[in-house]
Amino acid sequence: MKNSIQDLMNHQFAMLETITDPNIKGELLQEEISRSKAVVEIVGVMVGTYRVALDAQKAVYDGTAGNVPKIMGIEK
Repeated sequence: MKNSIQDLMNHQFAMLETITDPNIKGELLQEEISRSKAVVEIVGVMVGTYRVALDAQKAVYDGTAGNVPKIMGIEK
């Protein structure tokens, strides 16, 4: 997997296709569902991180932000 939002979305759709495949059953299906649940949790954290970065960038460009930590990678 690469590191773009589109790659993340593609990966999620691939997982959805896997767990809805009628040929995958039993223990293998349970393993895939478990893996999907773990990915959903991780993706939730990632989306939250992206949201914070986007909100910070909006605040900088709107002129409402004070000092933004350098780790955010946002230039004033």
